[in-house]
Amino acid sequence: MTDGSMGNGAGDPRLRARVLPVRLMIFDVDGVLTDGSIIYHDDGSESKIFHVHDGHGIRLIQRVGIEVAFITGRSCKAVEHRARNLGITRLYQGIHHKVEVYERLLSDTGFVDQQVGYVGDDLIDVPVLRRVGFPVAVSGAAQDVIDHACYVTTAKGGRGACREVCELLLKIQGLWEQATWPYLGKETSAI
Repeated sequence: MTDGSMGNGAGDPRLRARVLPVRLMIFDVDGVLTDGSIIYHDDGSESKIFHVHDGHGIRLIQRVGIEVAFITGRSCKAVEHRARNLGITRLYQGIHHKVEVYERLLSDTGFVDQQVGYVGDDLIDVPVLRRVGFPVAVSGAAQDVIDHACYVTTAKGGRGACREVCELLLKIQGLWEQATWPYLGKETSAI
């Protein structure tokens, strides 16, 4: 597919061509929305730490009509709470064959591969990364994931990688001002 070396800048014409059609962003959870750490409690439950900037980035793309889904190989109540907090109804946990859920998402939404982005970090993500129009690996991802990505974040998973992808998406699609209007107003460059 790609060699993962495509430019990380919004001005790269090959990257722009992949980002412009995106209408659905799918995020893995462990290692993408979190740093990959799992905290087990004495009662067997687990905790995850999410970065507030990643969540706000997701809210920004939702604000302009880009749909969001989470597909994760593990199951955890904390992920349910995070998805609910972000208004994400397309949450798929305990999924070991992610491409099956991906195909169901395409069927349910009517989107085609070129209209979908996916952010992953490990081997379980590669089958979906091979299909989507905008495949993304987070910094520190497994090399096989990077090899299938057209964009590699500078931020690590759980440390702003999702926010970076959301901002890139909004800026390339010309939706940054619309998404940030409540904060920055109409003229974002004025002092």
